[in-house]
Amino acid sequence: MMAKLHNVRIGEESFSARSGQVVLDAALLGGVDLPHDCRAGRCGACVARVKQGITLGGEGREPGMIHACQARVFSDLSLEVEALPPVVRVKGSVTALADLAEDIVEVTIALERPFVMYPGQYCKLAFRGHPARAFSPTGSLLSLADDGHIRFHIKQVRGGRVTPRIGETIRQRHSVVVEGPYGHAFLRPGLKKRLVLVGSGTGFAPVWSLATAALRDDPARRIVLIAASRKIAGFYMAPALELLAGRSNVQIVATIEELIRDHRLVSAGDPLDHLPALTGEDIVHACGAPALVNAVADVACAAGAQFHADAFEANAPPSQGWLDRARGWLKAG
Repeated sequence: MMAKLHNVRIGEESFSARSGQVVLDAALLGGVDLPHDCRAGRCGACVARVKQGITLGGEGREPGMIHACQARVFSDLSLEVEALPPVVRVKGSVTALADLAEDIVEVTIALERPFVMYPGQYCKLAFRGHPARAFSPTGSLLSLADDGHIRFHIKQVRGGRVTPRIGETIRQRHSVVVEGPYGHAFLRPGLKKRLVLVGSGTGFAPVWSLATAALRDDPARRIVLIAASRKIAGFYMAPALELLAGRSNVQIVATIEELIRDHRLVSAGDPLDHLPALTGEDIVHACGAPALVNAVADVACAAGAQFHADAFEANAPPSQGWLDRARGWLKAG
């Protein structure tokens, strides 16, 4: 018996899907180019809102939201997706490298041509001779102005295939291909609700992009900005936080998990301890360590606040050789 066919509508476009078929697969087969990236339910590129109908699996953090790459069709559906800038590939080159803190470097790139990108979205960088990696553009730590440069705060991961090469084989004038934008954790323009922004480690990069863009749009926008680091050696955010110090509409919180002595800018402990009381009138963004992002999501969703985050996960280690796999089998036995 053939599976029942259902009609799925996304905006002005529609396609057919069999009962149990994955929404994204059916869309692509039906000629509808639904935005997507990881196809594993992590990145958020294919998030959609179910306006009418029944799906199973792939539920998002917010009620009614699904990851189209995981959700399966079980009735006629009406879906809604946000209009996003098109994903493009642009060539560029590294114009500047600057050490920000221990194992954290700022990489500035000049592009052959500009492209549309919303604050908070991310890109994939493919430095010549190296595999692509995802990073979030950010603004200058020394100014709230948009100077037209595209910058990235990059953690140099020991044993990594790309980031340890920055400053070594990847230097000024090194060519790079920038692909993007991706992600749904971007600043929605025109809103007046309080922004609560939480960034840990280099997850501060998209958070800073959001804060500066929001203040350029509305200098009176209420913002709570929480910058977190595990160690004092990795706390590179001080110049940015100094820019906002003294603004009556901006609350700044800086935390270091392993703070061993008093510091004039930061407090010890968990950034969750410094979250303000949230309500349905707040918009919350978080980026950084997955455990922190998930914890912030739980608090925000329980309070009825809007929550936005794009998942960033470490790339898988190189494939094991047959000898390593054999050892694993023997141990399992």
